Amino acid sequence: MLRLLKKFASDETGISLVEYGLIAAIITVATTFAVSAAGYNITDILG
Repeated sequence: MLRLLKKFASDETGISLVEYGLIAAIITVATTFAVSAAGYNITDILG
């Protein structure tokens, strides 16, 4: 089992898609936090 985990951790194929997903999630969270910290509501921005 430990060998399988080491193999999975060292496998770098397809990692770019995961990284892009994490970057998009971080940007979404940061943007949401910045907008809410500024005191805006989604209704203020959209209309």
